[in-house]
Amino acid sequence: MDQIVYGIHPVEEALRSTHLQFQKILIGADKIHSHLQSVLDLAARRRVPIVHSTGQALDQMTKGALHQNIVGIINGIAYKSVEEILSRWKKEGTKALLIILDGIQDPQNLGSLIRTASGCGAHGMIIPRDRAAGITPAVIKASAGAAAYFPVARVVNLSTVIEKLKKEGLWVYGAAGEAEAPVYHTDFNVDLAIVIGAEEKGIRPLVRKKCDQLFSIPMRGPLPSFNASVAAGMILYEVMRQRSR
Repeated sequence: MDQIVYGIHPVEEALRSTHLQFQKILIGADKIHSHLQSVLDLAARRRVPIVHSTGQALDQMTKGALHQNIVGIINGIAYKSVEEILSRWKKEGTKALLIILDGIQDPQNLGSLIRTASGCGAHGMIIPRDRAAGITPAVIKASAGAAAYFPVARVVNLSTVIEKLKKEGLWVYGAAGEAEAPVYHTDFNVDLAIVIGAEEKGIRPLVRKKCDQLFSIPMRGPLPSFNASVAAGMILYEVMRQRSR
């Protein structure tokens, strides 16, 4: 199924990805400024057709989102398999770092999580097929284009996948607000998959039971937890810090 990606930076990132095939790029501006021109130059090098449209037509395509007068139409983004993500890790020869999302439904959060995971060197992400956000134009936009190339696997049963990861030698840690062990006292210097729960409910009980260890992010104030994408940023930075020592 065809998808769209919109906004100067997301379209540029998508054009740089060797995994995506563009059908065409629509431009809704009469005057082309330098940032937009650089994207069009990149499209020309990839031989992607440029079609002039109107701002109103792009508004309709993006449902009023901020498109910056550029919309790319791409072939549907294919999810990776868990095996492909594991193969990527093994080829790199570094300590494994996978992210498992248990029921993230907000596309903005999913996009931010993908961007953060990509920037922190994760090998891939695993999301459930049901009752969770998938890769959509809004997610690609929120990820600043990272969702166009970062490996994401969509699976039926997270518990089954966790068992598979354990057989491959990975430890599975879960972020839980009530856990006694704080994030900065948790050893992340192992082959690892980190589970992050949904915005309000956290990690589901069955998935929680599959985790080897739970940890928390200490916080002050009346709220019980951080936003999922914010929490992921703090966790992944701690992973990077520990592994750089």
